[in-house]
Amino acid sequence: YRQDRLAGAQSYFTPVNAESRAAMDAVWDDLAGGAGDELIIRVKGRDVAIPQFRNGIARAGFHALCGKPLGAADYLALAEAIRVLMLDNIPCLGRSNFNEAKRFVTLIDALYEAKVRLICSAAAPPEMLYLEGEGTFEFERTASRLREMQAEDWGN
Repeated sequence: YRQDRLAGAQSYFTPVNAESRAAMDAVWDDLAGGAGDELIIRVKGRDVAIPQFRNGIARAGFHALCGKPLGAADYLALAEAIRVLMLDNIPCLGRSNFNEAKRFVTLIDALYEAKVRLICSAAAPPEMLYLEGEGTFEFERTASRLREMQAEDWGN
């Protein structure tokens, strides 16, 4: 029933600033209904830690999920374990953080395929997140998916 609260609600907050942080916190409070606990997902013999989890809703910063050497199996396991992911502080991506950008693409693909609802704060709109470097063409699909995932009825 908590996912019904997302109908018509903003799910992509930009830029990352005090206002978007406050909005993300308000969404967490509304959906999760309190403080979360760490979620540990066991993948191929190792643990993947998600900083906050409550009522099917997970919350993590971009670097907690994309700044570490995680792969498709990790993101698929995460997508199976949750219904909503709140992802904070997505930076602009490019040559300087190419590995993080590739992981982000893989994360979005896993969430998209599993119909996990994404609520996030980002430095720029989806089409402006990755403007230079190898992989810009491939990122267009990710930007498109990010837009689609913002639709009111997405994931239902």
